[in-house]
Amino acid sequence: MKKYEPILTRETMIRALKSDDEGAWTDFYDRYAALILSFALKRGCSKELAEDVLQECVMSLMKHLKNFDYDKKKGGFKSLLFKITESKIVDAYRREGKLSKLKDSEIFIAKLADDSEFEEKRRLWDREWENQVLSEAIVQAKDRVATKTFKCFEEVFIKGKSVKETAEKLNISPNLAAQHKFKVMSLVVDTAKKIFESYENYKEKK
Repeated sequence: MKKYEPILTRETMIRALKSDDEGAWTDFYDRYAALILSFALKRGCSKELAEDVLQECVMSLMKHLKNFDYDKKKGGFKSLLFKITESKIVDAYRREGKLSKLKDSEIFIAKLADDSEFEEKRRLWDREWENQVLSEAIVQAKDRVATKTFKCFEEVFIKGKSVKETAEKLNISPNLAAQHKFKVMSLVVDTAKKIFESYENYKEKK
């Protein structure tokens, strides 16, 4: 399994993307392809159309990141990626002759801040984003604890097993199994918060 970089390299990764670093773009693709594909599919795209949306998002992001800067007071990277993805979905529908499925006003995404349907799409994006961050946090947590420690978390929180079942399966005491699961959960929560903060500290240049 791919080992993710430490949280402190979030700023470094985005700076590398702006410099067209090939490794950084590979890293970005590994982290966010699933997010973009999932959002596009839930917006009604076919698998093939979602793949097109993903490729166009990457190309568009290459251009848009040139005008992005680091700012510790106001976020924007998540919003930028949402706007790019949504616009590419609209473009895909237009090419397929299926624009009737969408409101014409959706083409002008920047004007939709008060549109209820737009807000629903943003909420959908936020949920997908949160799932992606949680997945990344779990991967990072797994790399930072002992195998058996992570296994306790996996059995209880991911597979839904009881602490007693987990303890018996791993041949440890229920008390130790409980300690392990909470240790990893705390690490996942802390890691997820740092990931959110690192990406929310980017905004577009005026």
